[in-house]
Amino acid sequence: MPDVRVRRVRRGTASPGLSDLRLVNEGREALSSVELVEDLFRREYAHLVSALIRVLGPSNIPLAEDVVQDALVSAMQAWRFGLPQDPKAWIIRTAHNRAIDIIRREQRRRSFLPELATTNALTDTIEAALAPAAEGTSQLAMMFAVCDPGLSRETHVTLILRWLCGLSPKEIGQAFLVDTQTIDRRLHRGRGHLRELGRLPDVDELPDIDTRRGSVLRSLYLLFNEGYHGSNPQDPVRPSLCNDALRLTELLLQAKATAHPDVHALAALFCFGAARLSTRMDERGVFVPLEDQDRSRWDRARIERGLIHLAHAATGDHMSRWHLEAGIACEHAIAPSIPETNWDRIIAFYQVLAEQSRSPIVALNRALAVAERDGVEEGRRELIALAEEPKLSRYPFYWAALADLERRAGRHAAAREYYEHAIALARSTAERAAFERRIESLKIS
Repeated sequence: MPDVRVRRVRRGTASPGLSDLRLVNEGREALSSVELVEDLFRREYAHLVSALIRVLGPSNIPLAEDVVQDALVSAMQAWRFGLPQDPKAWIIRTAHNRAIDIIRREQRRRSFLPELATTNALTDTIEAALAPAAEGTSQLAMMFAVCDPGLSRETHVTLILRWLCGLSPKEIGQAFLVDTQTIDRRLHRGRGHLRELGRLPDVDELPDIDTRRGSVLRSLYLLFNEGYHGSNPQDPVRPSLCNDALRLTELLLQAKATAHPDVHALAALFCFGAARLSTRMDERGVFVPLEDQDRSRWDRARIERGLIHLAHAATGDHMSRWHLEAGIACEHAIAPSIPETNWDRIIAFYQVLAEQSRSPIVALNRALAVAERDGVEEGRRELIALAEEPKLSRYPFYWAALADLERRAGRHAAAREYYEHAIALARSTAERAAFERRIESLKIS
């Protein structure tokens, strides 16, 4: 590992975390170090924060965040010349020691849980909380505690993405399409509300667990989308975030109180999407459309895993949004090619989705499916009918979809115009290059 120096950055009221660590040198070696740290710490961040909040009590959330921050900074500084044999154990031990030091120092000024009153009890409690065996229990408790009915759904999602997924306030703001100050305010409200809890309740103690589950699943869906095709212009595909979303979703299935058909459906959706990750961008970092992806490289083990989840989701007569989206993703994942895809089933799924909640993105995707089943002109007619949708006017893939259909119809001048519109709205270099490549294809077709 290269020799890099680390500094800590504070941003107003934003809580500390991965985004508050900065490598001083910005060369190629520093980039590889950042990737290494993010991959490891994003997996451990949720474990450390949720475990310490559970031990210290929700009134001491900033203190728990500081302990985790100190552990991350210590690790980055200590690992400049090489990784320890067991990095995870190293981080946990550092957090353990730092937590004990801070609690001993702060006991006279702060209110801690009774089990931290004596030295032996303190050491044993911290040790048990940070043990790998307690990891799932702590994260489940944290996920469902932050989805308190006294907070808005937007705040629920923000807190989960921050404390259980390690996203920075900036990343969360990009996912919500709001500014960082808005996210900071949500975090502040969340901390204030949770301070009123004496301790984090276990999930089997919650009388309203069904109500809270919806916010948990929506949060994980946003996390997966941020990894699958997110808002970061330099790094729009981040497999680590997709893996985090799948990990946390499958964690819900390990406890009887949180296992539910909707959870299996969402896990299935993530498996089918994650199976295609390696083919979504080419070696030049350009997005590859579905019809050009090498299906032989799709992860068959993940597709099989998704099929198992989908089978478990098919209990009762309940059909959630997650069931429908998983059904669509399943048809794409198991089809040998675009022409051999079951477009009838996909269109039917989109139709039910549209009936459940009006969404211009659903309408856009349905129109593209109609183009495959009924012909380009039918799909184009449905796309043109969506032209006045405000959300689509700034959505580059709407204009790229129109361009694709015009290209397939042989109307290259119109296709070029729409592709250029998509390029102007592109959110990343990968998107822009993909649209530019399609314009180039017009010259040789």
